[in-house]
Amino acid sequence: MQEETSDNVSVELLSFNNLSLEGYPLVLDNYQRAYVWGVDKVIQLLNDLLSFIQESEDEDAYYMGTLLLHKKIGEKQKVLCVIDGQQRLTSLAVLYWLLNKQLPTHIQFSFRSSRSMVNVQQAKQTIQHWLAENNLEIDKLLGVFDRLRFTVIIVTREDLAFTFFDTQNNRGVPLGSTDLLKSFHLRAIHSDDAQIDELLQSHCASRWEKVQVQGELGKLSSNHDFAPELFHYYLWRARNWTGNEVVELESKDEMLSHFGERTKITKLGEVILYPAGANQWGQSLRLTHNNDFYLTPASQQFGVQSAYLPFGLRQPISRGVGFFLYAEKYAVMLSLLLYKPSRDLEIQAVQQFYNDVVKTLSNYLQSLVRLCLLVYCDRLGSNGLLRFTLWLDHRIGGIRLSQDDIRRETPIKFLRDPKRNLLDVIASAYQCDDVIDFLKQVDVSKTYSSNEGWVKHIKSNRRVQERYVAAIAKYYRIESLEQKTAECIERSVESQLSNQKKQIDSRFKGAAHV
Repeated sequence: MQEETSDNVSVELLSFNNLSLEGYPLVLDNYQRAYVWGVDKVIQLLNDLLSFIQESEDEDAYYMGTLLLHKKIGEKQKVLCVIDGQQRLTSLAVLYWLLNKQLPTHIQFSFRSSRSMVNVQQAKQTIQHWLAENNLEIDKLLGVFDRLRFTVIIVTREDLAFTFFDTQNNRGVPLGSTDLLKSFHLRAIHSDDAQIDELLQSHCASRWEKVQVQGELGKLSSNHDFAPELFHYYLWRARNWTGNEVVELESKDEMLSHFGERTKITKLGEVILYPAGANQWGQSLRLTHNNDFYLTPASQQFGVQSAYLPFGLRQPISRGVGFFLYAEKYAVMLSLLLYKPSRDLEIQAVQQFYNDVVKTLSNYLQSLVRLCLLVYCDRLGSNGLLRFTLWLDHRIGGIRLSQDDIRRETPIKFLRDPKRNLLDVIASAYQCDDVIDFLKQVDVSKTYSSNEGWVKHIKSNRRVQERYVAAIAKYYRIESLEQKTAECIERSVESQLSNQKKQIDSRFKGAAHV
């Protein structure tokens, strides 16, 4: 039944089996997010269908909400691209396949994402288990597909599709800022050559999936999406927490504006580069005895490792391809810095300190440490990274020991209240000492020497503060925090890096004898 029509928009009420208007198959475009429904969502859908079968009359219809489709007519094919509704349709298609031994001919979804494939397989197993448990007649379940009804909005222009899409999301459809940013920048990859557009969109969609599986939880759960954490806690804060303007992100619109509308339009596939720590021509310059200049080039580590792309955290972002490369760089960099095995001695030592000590801090302070480490690594690489980490912890530890409660605003005050913002200091630093000298300006030694050096708390090791001081004492091999002086910190840097080198040498020697 057609309810409303215009040149560019039509709205119809259609059954599941009649979704393919004029023989156009339903497909997924490159910018669609992965299939993410978990067991709970699939079970809820199945139980709802079961309740409908048991409680309704044979002629009743079951309303499944709205589908948003973009009618796409190309030289080789005519399709309906699903803009909104793919989670429901994918789940229904899996159920249909299990009941009918074939997929609905009008649903031709192709998933490039391994994450989607894992979740589709999980949905299949969930439905199989549910069918076995409920022991229903196959004909009754198959019959329900004729009774499913959707309000189908079909648009002929892509810009209209996403106008509707954004409106639906503003009404409560659970799609986050990063999903919308992904769609925005994939649509920006557009030229007169549709084939090249599609290839670049496919490459960028794959890179986005790589972003989603980074972070601490990336390897533990196929359903974890790291992108929201990356943009909210790292990229937005690193770019916007400047000077005394350190405030929390207020709305989704602010995120979308900063990383969407305010990005720089460039030629297709092109990314503008700016001077940055990772975009450096020379490493050193020498005046020779012949009065000539001799330049030692900076090492370039590109290849396939996106963490070394020549970007800076605070640089303007190029729209389209540039956005995806920028996001991938910092997602991978953070994972290499904290969560993945590294051959870099400094990073190895930092990972050990992070796991042994930093993780005993509150979540707010842990988040602050990770942000500062990312900004430092972006500016100065791993040079002096352990030394910076220990001095940063020395300052943050002073906060942890002097306050019983760590609140959401604690990291904000730490960055905002001094005359200079630590993130600004790091972003403009030329060497590690520039940052260390700034951190040393606030003397927290009295905090460490109070309570007779926290000896009782070290031994107790029960409450949050006590777990932290116990971890510090163990790491520095001291019995009292009074002994944690500047000299103690510097000695620890040398000894930890030396120990890391000895461990590597020992492993190499062991491998050589095998």
